[in-house]
Amino acid sequence: MAVALGGWLAWTSLGGALETYAGPGELSGDKTYRLNGTVAPGAPADAAERARSAEGLRFTVVDKENDRRRVDVVYRGSVPDQFKVGREVVITGALRDGTFVAESDSLVTLCPSKFSDRPEDTATDT
Repeated sequence: MAVALGGWLAWTSLGGALETYAGPGELSGDKTYRLNGTVAPGAPADAAERARSAEGLRFTVVDKENDRRRVDVVYRGSVPDQFKVGREVVITGALRDGTFVAESDSLVTLCPSKFSDRPEDTATDT
């Protein structure tokens, strides 16, 4: 019984770690990914409202290194306060017919101050 419980605990705790992080240019098939990239210009200002609608929030994520690599995203769920154009995000989901369909409530924004030594990257404009 202890071995079975230990195995279940290991499986559930490692589940998120088994997903592959990928940029927009690295997505393929129906595999589950954690998409990492930057919100492209054109993302709606009323993101939280749209994410709760039946159509969902639609926006584009571009690769951090090559902005020609991009993927359209459809997302439903809660939207972090820091979601905006130019913000780095991570979203869990899968590519379906050329659109990244995100899992509900999987959108996370990353704080630039944690990932940069350049002072201009840590400025916030609200």
